[in-house]
Amino acid sequence: MKRYLTGLIVLTAVMLLLSFVVKWTAMPFFAPVPMWMLPVAVLYFGVAYGVQYWMTVGAVNKNPRAFVQFFLATTAGVLFLHIVVLVGGMLMNPSAGKRFAIGFLILYVVFTVYMTVSLVRFMRNPEQNK
Repeated sequence: MKRYLTGLIVLTAVMLLLSFVVKWTAMPFFAPVPMWMLPVAVLYFGVAYGVQYWMTVGAVNKNPRAFVQFFLATTAGVLFLHIVVLVGGMLMNPSAGKRFAIGFLILYVVFTVYMTVSLVRFMRNPEQNK
């Protein structure tokens, strides 16, 4: 768990830095997007995937046979939450909705890949990763 959280914090910090760099260097393309939306989305993904991983690992430690059902349930719940946040972000600034959606999608893919790879590593050897 500590290894995942350390990696998640590093990934969140890197993505946060990249969001500021993109905002400052590509100002004409991202001009209508409010400055706070993309960094807040990065922090949202960091918290959401940290909580989801923590809940999933806790469920595996209690009952390894229930992993698939619990993982699918948490994934569906978090996906629904992502859709609500995405639609909310697009409605807050309709003129920049497409640009926000593109940034949100990139963040979704990056954080989902990281969590999936981490869960696969955990499931291969749960005792080593506690």
